[in-house]
Amino acid sequence: MDSTLRLGALALLPVLLAGCMLGPDYVRPEVARDALQAPSLHRAGAAKVIATPPANRWWDELHDAELSWLVDQALSNSPSLRAAGGRLRAARELSAQRRAERLPQVGAMAGGAYVQAPDAIKDSVRGIGDEIAAGDPQTGQAVRNAADDLDTDIYLAGFDASWELDLFGRRRRAVEQSLAEAEASEAELADAQVQLAAEVGQVYANYRGLQARIEIARRSADASAQALALTEQRRARGAASDLEVERARGQLQQNQATQLPLEAQRDAALDQLALMIGREPGALDARLAAAAPLPSLPAQVKVDDPASLIRRRPDVRQAERALAGSNAQIGQALSAYFPQVSLFGSIAAVATSPGDLGPDSASTLVAPFLRWSVLDFGRVRAQVAQARAGTEARTAAYEGTVLAALQDANTALSNYGAARRQVVVAQQAQASADRSASLMDQRYKAGAASLIDALDVQRQQLTAHDNAAQAQVQQVVNYIALQKSLGLGWQGANAAQPATAAR
Repeated sequence: MDSTLRLGALALLPVLLAGCMLGPDYVRPEVARDALQAPSLHRAGAAKVIATPPANRWWDELHDAELSWLVDQALSNSPSLRAAGGRLRAARELSAQRRAERLPQVGAMAGGAYVQAPDAIKDSVRGIGDEIAAGDPQTGQAVRNAADDLDTDIYLAGFDASWELDLFGRRRRAVEQSLAEAEASEAELADAQVQLAAEVGQVYANYRGLQARIEIARRSADASAQALALTEQRRARGAASDLEVERARGQLQQNQATQLPLEAQRDAALDQLALMIGREPGALDARLAAAAPLPSLPAQVKVDDPASLIRRRPDVRQAERALAGSNAQIGQALSAYFPQVSLFGSIAAVATSPGDLGPDSASTLVAPFLRWSVLDFGRVRAQVAQARAGTEARTAAYEGTVLAALQDANTALSNYGAARRQVVVAQQAQASADRSASLMDQRYKAGAASLIDALDVQRQQLTAHDNAAQAQVQQVVNYIALQKSLGLGWQGANAAQPATAAR
């Protein structure tokens, strides 16, 4: 073979071998195919939702300025999100490091040294010079002078480079793994945003509900106090018994006891909201002190198809990317069965003075280096088995995450539908209690009913109001849980358009 052709073949060999990558190429597993091909979620019909892509910023659909401010503040300032963001940046930098490791590594070197020869060598050279001087004085003197020149300065400057030939794809699989792990960290951050936005909304709804319930409890306590005063007056005139007084006093104390834990829950909700937006306890007391109605729910609730839900949910995307990264580890483990080949090169100039450093004093070294663990007592086999087992575990985890996401959304739909029906029933009960209280008031004023009967009806009326307030809060909480189950609320470049989980 011609030498030129031989050199060309040798040059192309690393390129040809570089196309070889060990290990299975990643393919996203099929999970719940029939459910994902359905036009709507299984429980969507009972919840009476419309099949339309929902808005990612669901809180803007509730038209509550304070809620929107709280969620935006939480997404910007939450310590938990900052921690997740730090993990994402670290994963991205690791991916950049893995990509850089595929390229040649080039370094520079420079140094200087003063070399002083041992006295024994100098004396030996001088002795040789003395012997030579017996026959040739001039040469002998030159040799003796050379003994003093053994002490000298040495200067070194040059470059070195190394490059691992990725013959079996070890480096490329490492890049593949690090990229998948960075994308998993990105999905983790998005999932934390979804969780946080929903938690802020639910705590805020509970806070507004507690304000309403505290007001109902206060009105109930005021009415009970008036009833007690009236009963005591009637007893003083002999028109009421001690039993009626004690019964009225017990009702007042019960109402007061009901109000106290509600106030404690209200304060705890304020502190929890402050924590979620990265503020200290009490920071929101003044801002949210004024009572306000619950956020108003949209007339139509939008829920899209199961496939869109799975593509959008960050926790599913995180599990899928973790599976892809684990799959890449198999190829890395398999590459340990084969040798690792690296090229080393060096260009260095050595001289006794800086001015003499140059091409004439330079030397070049190019050498291949092969490392191959021929006898490892089963270490590589165990690593391959470990990587395969890890991928099997990740596959099962991904399948479980997909199924759990579908279950979560269907359960949220069922709960929301039930909460909406519960509100209707509670409001009907409230209206009935209001009518009963009005009729009893007329009878009491006409002397056809006792004060005890009037107090019982009044207690039933306020209980109905409290139940209606709780039902409305639960409806808002379940609506927010539905938005969370749909994977809404994360902020990112692809938040408006769900990212595809498969690669």
